[in-house]
Amino acid sequence: MARARSIIIVNTSYQDLAEKFYKYLLRLGYNPKSSRSRYNYLCEFLHWLEQKGELEITKITTYQINQHYQYISERPSKKDGGILSQKTTHSHMRNVRDLFEMLLNEGQIKSNPTSTLNFPYPRHRAERTVLNQEEIQALYRASETAQERAILSLAYGCGMRAGELTKCNIEDVRLKEKILIVPDGKGSKRRVVPISSGVVKDLSDYYYNEREALTKGRDYKPKETAFMLNSRGGRMNKWTYNKYLKRIIERTENQAIKDKQITIHNLRHSIATHLIEQGIPVEQVRQFLGHSQLETTQIYTHISKQQIKNLMR
Repeated sequence: MARARSIIIVNTSYQDLAEKFYKYLLRLGYNPKSSRSRYNYLCEFLHWLEQKGELEITKITTYQINQHYQYISERPSKKDGGILSQKTTHSHMRNVRDLFEMLLNEGQIKSNPTSTLNFPYPRHRAERTVLNQEEIQALYRASETAQERAILSLAYGCGMRAGELTKCNIEDVRLKEKILIVPDGKGSKRRVVPISSGVVKDLSDYYYNEREALTKGRDYKPKETAFMLNSRGGRMNKWTYNKYLKRIIERTENQAIKDKQITIHNLRHSIATHLIEQGIPVEQVRQFLGHSQLETTQIYTHISKQQIKNLMR
């Protein structure tokens, strides 16, 4: 693992720390390219500490980290000479925060000195529309059939993508084991989704009480393995899932939900945000959603923080 070309770290303990942090990122699920960029950011932070005469990482305080934030916020970009973008500045400081989080988890420090600092996140990213938990409950209350509840439980309770819903087969739903298999998710990746007792009940009610009647439809084929059937007995496609969802939304008579104009995929965004809010580790949420990289999942931590700020207002 080569160091950043323009930055030389003299302190051997800092050299070892940078290498250790790089391997830590890989274990967390970051891709090698992203980990290498973050390694270079860390080298700059450690080099800056050396220049300040701060040679013991466990003695670094909030004061020094805030100083580094001011430095990064004002230093010229090596590409065009202008100041760094807010996104790049945030990435630098997130890196510092994660370094101390690693040290905290290892017991090398007793508290994370970045915990009281706020590093503004760029606001240019389009927000993903999510429902709060009360609105999700409103959808369940407005459902009139076991099939409608099952659709909500697949999209929200299992966090499945719309395309994954259309491919879901009977053999993928293991009710006794309380798991759901997604054999061919995004990027052709297979994943196993744990399902709660409530989701098991919703899926069971549909499968054992309503699916059989749907097999009488004109489009049903004797060897059809689709778990969710449409009214004609065929495999339910994406637009049909969204049609059912719109019906449920209309029945809620909740204008706030209607105004959000959500689709099946927004239910996936919603469960991801709610899991983060409940304190589930980001890595576990990544596995639940089937994201290839941890960076994709981390957007939900920003959504969650923004919701909290909105509530405080």
